[in-house]
Amino acid sequence: MHNITVLIKRWLGSLVNRATILVAGVILVVALTVMLVGGLLSQRELEQQAEAQVESIADLVAYELDDKLSQRLNIISHVADNLTMTEQVFLDRAGLLLSRQTELLHLFDGLFILDAEGSLQTQAPLLSLPKGMDFGKREYFERISTLMTPIISEPYLSSYDDRPAVMIGAPVFNHDQRFIGMIGGFMLLEGDHILKKFGNIRFAQTGYIGIATRGGITLVNGRSGQFMVPLRAENPILLQAMDGFEGTAKTDNGDGDVTIMSVRQLAQAPWFVAAVWPTKEAFAPIGRMGRGLVWTLLLILVVLVPLAGWRFRILMRPLKLLGEQVQDRHLGLRSQPVAIPGSIEIQRVATIFNTLM
Repeated sequence: MHNITVLIKRWLGSLVNRATILVAGVILVVALTVMLVGGLLSQRELEQQAEAQVESIADLVAYELDDKLSQRLNIISHVADNLTMTEQVFLDRAGLLLSRQTELLHLFDGLFILDAEGSLQTQAPLLSLPKGMDFGKREYFERISTLMTPIISEPYLSSYDDRPAVMIGAPVFNHDQRFIGMIGGFMLLEGDHILKKFGNIRFAQTGYIGIATRGGITLVNGRSGQFMVPLRAENPILLQAMDGFEGTAKTDNGDGDVTIMSVRQLAQAPWFVAAVWPTKEAFAPIGRMGRGLVWTLLLILVVLVPLAGWRFRILMRPLKLLGEQVQDRHLGLRSQPVAIPGSIEIQRVATIFNTLM
């Protein structure tokens, strides 16, 4: 250990080595400062770009979903308006009336007509549900029969193999504007009509879409593929979204990954859309840029440090020659004044020596 210390002191005793270390230190300080400042500026710019991208996706999905829900709600409302008739005719001709609406099946997974008590009158396509089956306690029927307006229901487990679905329905009235039943179309959350389509949206590689109700039920989770599950209560952004929040913020996805989440509320239903992008991917360019800068710095050091050492040795060579001439003069091997080579500093030393002699 003592020998190593002696060697280090001896090595540092050289002006050339000290100057080389100084150059390397300056390069490191400047490069690290540039990397730090550049990294902070780049991260902020990437954050703004990522937030803008997530916001754009959330806006587009919310707009398209609102448009599709509005289209289906308007069609169902229009069909219901055209079913104005006496209650008895409505009940007797329910099957015929619904058979004329089969073109709606490209918008829904199934169609129902219920009477004023919520009993099933007919269905399309023909399912295994018996006529007269009671749907009077369903949330969507209670809302329609109470509010007397078209509605988009909360998610529920349908009678179609207990698969999660939402109902879009409208009341039917007789000529005296008395409620005589309802017509509705349901969409399976796992179906291909709307929700699954949006749940399958991916942007970048790991970004995904989630759709949920303000009541705290996930309609579609694009990350896990789950339908009709409770929202994660530990996510503060989702809790705020249930109260009507719209905006973009960083949050935890529940699995320990930080994400950028943008929330948009729907106009046609008490739902909201969340576009989510993990920061691990969103900010990946910063990591790649950092690694590139580190390799660049190492390359600069590998090239410039030896070059600086070589250049400093050339600059110090006149001092070595001056020392040799002084020694020769001292030993009597040289009678002429020492030469004055090199830089101004070395020339001054030589002049002083000659004057002294």
